[in-house]
Amino acid sequence: MTSSHPSSHKARIDTAQEPPASGAAICGPSTCGPRGMARRQAILTAARRLFIEKGFEKTTLSDIIAVAGGSRATLYEHFGDKEGLFRAIMEEDNAMILSGLAPAQADERVTPEAGLTAFALHLVKALLNEETTATVRILIAEGDRVPDIAEAFFRIGPESAIGRLADYLRRLSDRGDLRIDDPAAAAQAFLGMVTGNLVIRRLILPQSAPAIPDLDRYVRHAVRLFLNGARVPKTTRD
Repeated sequence: MTSSHPSSHKARIDTAQEPPASGAAICGPSTCGPRGMARRQAILTAARRLFIEKGFEKTTLSDIIAVAGGSRATLYEHFGDKEGLFRAIMEEDNAMILSGLAPAQADERVTPEAGLTAFALHLVKALLNEETTATVRILIAEGDRVPDIAEAFFRIGPESAIGRLADYLRRLSDRGDLRIDDPAAAAQAFLGMVTGNLVIRRLILPQSAPAIPDLDRYVRHAVRLFLNGARVPKTTRD
């Protein structure tokens, strides 16, 4: 997922004593450049593992630093606070998921069926990933205690995916490949068709992920159903 962009250069403050606002980032020696980005990724990796193992609420910044190394000040500079860390994890996951739509968006020669099938397969495989599923379980278990994080999940994840897919469907409609009056509603319907049953089953029965051939058939069937309702009718001759 895309990471938060650093803010304009600011004078270094004592973040260990006074952390910045959630999600804030300062472009300083410990955050910019290859070493800074490597440190950022190490913190994210440690936080993800600990959130999954201990839960969001029970994981402390000290726990994360003990695993990732570095200092509390560096963590604050990158992420602001613990909620900022969780947001960054969601952003990272979302960027990875949406990357599956990029090839179709970049190449007009890709047919709607091929583009939507490739994206849907990429999407469901990402959502059935153990770490992604574990992140969703954390939100289900602790969403009432961290409502800001739960709301951020929908903005960063589902709403972002609907927006990106709607843009793609709108372009296909404008080009005459499909007939779609409401791209946002169509995008939401398509994502529900592709992911709904699979994700719920994965959450309730963790060991029940379908085999890849079954997943492929499921996705292709959903894409065909969707396109049969959106495809421009062929003209008939007398």
